[in-house]
Amino acid sequence: MPRDHSSQSAARPTANQSFIGTQVFLFLITVIGSAILLDYSTMNSSIQPLIRETMMRFIVTSEHPHSSAALKLIQESIGCCGADGPNDYMIMRQPLPLECRDTVTGNAFFHGCVNELTWFLEDKSIWAAIMAMILAAVHTCNGVLGIVLVQALKREEEAMNRR
Repeated sequence: MPRDHSSQSAARPTANQSFIGTQVFLFLITVIGSAILLDYSTMNSSIQPLIRETMMRFIVTSEHPHSSAALKLIQESIGCCGADGPNDYMIMRQPLPLECRDTVTGNAFFHGCVNELTWFLEDKSIWAAIMAMILAAVHTCNGVLGIVLVQALKREEEAMNRR
């Protein structure tokens, strides 16, 4: 008695098509996520104005303990001074804090925290973006192999129906 493959063949392409659809969706999410990550972590990116605004706010309100502690932590750990450099303090008629100076030479740090933080973020995020692009390539390969599998299953089904 011949087997009825119609119930199996109807379910198989749907599962394969959903797999392909999932791979396309994951590819798009990965590429969009990488673009957003790079937009917010590289030079001339969307995060630089936010860092600049926050640093200037910390400098203006440096008499408050929270602002002073945050400013000290950022400038000491990153090795930067002000938002765009030591001139930020001079323009606002603020004394140059000790955190803005190199502990060995005593010279003020030349670069502002906007550039230093952006360079720091760029170094870290570029690896995440590379991994995301590799993952997107894997999703593309999975999608292509899924399409090949669907076509092979259709050919096999047609061959079984001819017998």
